[in-house]
Amino acid sequence: MSKGNHPRSDALRQWQTLQLSKIELELQQQALSALQQRSEQARTGQALYQQLFEQSPACTYALDQGGLVVCANQAGAALLAQSAAALQGQPFERYLAPEQQPRWRAFTAILRSGDGRAGMETQLFAGIPGACAVRIDACLDAASGLCCLVIAPLAAAPSAQPDSGAAGHREQAFPGHEPLAAGPLGARLAAQLAQQGALAMASQVAAQVAERTTALTLDNTQLRLLAEHEANALEAARLDMARAMHDNVGQNLLALRIEAALLDQRTRRHGGPLHQRASAALENVDTTLRSVRAILNQLRPAVLDLGLHAAVDWLLADFRKRSGLVCTLDVPDEQAFDCLESGAALMLFRQLQALLASVQRDGGASAVAVSLRRLGRSGAVLLVTDDGAGDTAVDSDAGGGVALAGRRQRQALAMLAIGERLRAHGGVLEVDYGAAQGCRVSMRLPGQVGQAGNS
Repeated sequence: MSKGNHPRSDALRQWQTLQLSKIELELQQQALSALQQRSEQARTGQALYQQLFEQSPACTYALDQGGLVVCANQAGAALLAQSAAALQGQPFERYLAPEQQPRWRAFTAILRSGDGRAGMETQLFAGIPGACAVRIDACLDAASGLCCLVIAPLAAAPSAQPDSGAAGHREQAFPGHEPLAAGPLGARLAAQLAQQGALAMASQVAAQVAERTTALTLDNTQLRLLAEHEANALEAARLDMARAMHDNVGQNLLALRIEAALLDQRTRRHGGPLHQRASAALENVDTTLRSVRAILNQLRPAVLDLGLHAAVDWLLADFRKRSGLVCTLDVPDEQAFDCLESGAALMLFRQLQALLASVQRDGGASAVAVSLRRLGRSGAVLLVTDDGAGDTAVDSDAGGGVALAGRRQRQALAMLAIGERLRAHGGVLEVDYGAAQGCRVSMRLPGQVGQAGNS
């Protein structure tokens, strides 16, 4: 027996390789789902901390290293009689009395040169409605350089002595603690205690928000890298599987067809049941070959080797045949196909394939128009417009009309996947749904390096 490689052994090894690729893709999909869950948890935590910051009763601000307001909560904006958006980017010292501004600059210098915590009493600018004397407690985050401020108005001196009811309340102080003195000193001490608690809470919330934001950014970066790796691995698995089917299954079927055709010709003169069986076998082989060819086109169309223009023409022709929809292609400048690098061109073909499948499945369209345009020297844009359902739809068959799920919701996952793949190549996805009918999808991609000089 020959010790050479047997065709079945090669096919078995290729099958095993494809199975390993499938297992690897499944593991990557599980890791992708885990990262998506962590990303969603981080977003939820960030939203919660942001809500706590906004609804805090303490007047809280965050300043950058130059003393400009980065953000302020609702209470802080109300104290300065401004909106939170109007405060952003403004120097904080402009809201203090002019004679207090040199003290503020000295205070910030001490804060940054000391242990990062300090407090002062100052006066707000007289032009602010309700301007008063305030207590400022500051905490500096050395890592980010942000300074967290908590401001509380100082209580005014009471106009009358406390009555017997107030004295009764003072007698209910906690055991072992002296009650706070009445008058301005007691009010100031109470305000300082409340201020210190609010400052500690605000600093903790700001640190947690920064930590969550950093973790969310890292998770998003890892998620995009993993998605890109999974897409590349899937494309490589498609190519390997298509080659294996073409080199083994396709060639064996072709050899089998030749034998069946010879048998059909030899039995044609005599006719009878044998010729009928040979003709049926030849027809079955032809049907199987067509099925294999269709599978190969789904995995990796051979027309991709001829360039993006030929691939898009084949894709639209196949889409018309399978869906029965009217589909047109408009390319005013043929060079638009050549301004994309090979990796981006293959990715754009796959996203157009996914988009057309989504239109056929969820769009309810009767006509689709595809257009490819150059964007000067910056790349190309692929426009896909259809006359299907809009973002809202009504089931007219039901009595009185029943509202259906909007098309935006039905296509959300498909558009999300397309957008992520485009962003991985520096592109942008724009989706515009009509109120009742139609959808317009724009996929923009930058041009390849060196193309600008040739334009």
